[in-house]
Amino acid sequence: MRFALAALSLFLVGAKPSSQSLPLIMENADRMEGMRSTGEYVLSGNVRFRHGDLRFETPRAYWRRDENRVSSDEGMRITNRGALLTSDRGSYDKAGSNAVAEGRVFMRDSAGEVNGTAGMLVYNRVGRTATMTQSPKVQRFYPATVNDSGKVRAPDTLVITGRQLRYNETRGVADAEGDVVITRRGLRITCGRAEYHQKQDSLFLFDKPVVKIDDSEVRGAVMRFALKGDSLRALRVRGEAQALSLEKATDSTKARQSKVTGDSLFVAFKESAIDSVQVFTRAEGTYWETEKPQYVNQLNGDYMVLRFREREPREAEVWGSARSTYFHFEGEVLKGKNRAAGDTITFGFLKGKVEDVLIKGSSQGTYEGKTLESRARADSIRAGKGKK
Repeated sequence: MRFALAALSLFLVGAKPSSQSLPLIMENADRMEGMRSTGEYVLSGNVRFRHGDLRFETPRAYWRRDENRVSSDEGMRITNRGALLTSDRGSYDKAGSNAVAEGRVFMRDSAGEVNGTAGMLVYNRVGRTATMTQSPKVQRFYPATVNDSGKVRAPDTLVITGRQLRYNETRGVADAEGDVVITRRGLRITCGRAEYHQKQDSLFLFDKPVVKIDDSEVRGAVMRFALKGDSLRALRVRGEAQALSLEKATDSTKARQSKVTGDSLFVAFKESAIDSVQVFTRAEGTYWETEKPQYVNQLNGDYMVLRFREREPREAEVWGSARSTYFHFEGEVLKGKNRAAGDTITFGFLKGKVEDVLIKGSSQGTYEGKTLESRARADSIRAGKGKK
């Protein structure tokens, strides 16, 4: 999942450096008016310019020959080695610092995999940056693929929007600012600012980022997605880390909600699904059946790791002043409440329910059985008092 703006902006900043020494050539115009003494001309009818591999076409153009600058306010079309840029008006300056496209700007890369729209595009030749503003939007199209296990992945589209999208070729950084939204299939990212660094193949998220992956949601102060081409490898969250997840009901399990919080967390992915979650410092995990929100199971400690198999929890371990609270049900009947503490607590899960518990080091535990069941029954009677 490479940051699509980087691929799109290569239309301009990826021009061959050697082309700068080539002249800007006027190839055709049905009519030309102007003054040779000033080098200013008005061209109309099938106007075409060429600069190396780049072609500039428009119905009407203003040409400042001595400055190597051509502009149009009646629509322009630029092609460059298969890539395309169109807009209502704009200018191309061979020697100057900026090239500008305004009004219904559309761009498409040479492979036809990435396109973008905006109200304005500015390319700065000196800084080698391309900036899109006025409702910019970039799309990256992915074809259908088959993974190693033979499973077919349907085609999908990565979409990026924000108040400003920019690419800096010198730094190899693409960034989006202002109400940023990034979506792809089951992934949705919102934040105030996002940066993609090509050299590290990483996406950094700032300003209240929220990441939703299928039925999971992650929040934090700063996030970093480690990528491998178009695949997710890992997610690091620093500051006020929080992860929420909903496990939908199946034929054999009830719907369950879980929440993990800590100073920071690390999520590892396998085939774009969450494989494990590590939580660092003041780690806390809670989970409960959505039909029984009053019975919240809880884990606390200095460090926590959750492991998954086929999107279901497989194991949970807590280290350092570990504590747990777990409600035991047989069917729909509440049988007891377990409390445990130790240096380390390990939970094993089967079909989303706790199968076994292992406590190590300075262990202690309590179990509330019949008393808890009686209290629950009494609460139920009091809640129903007065009903006819």
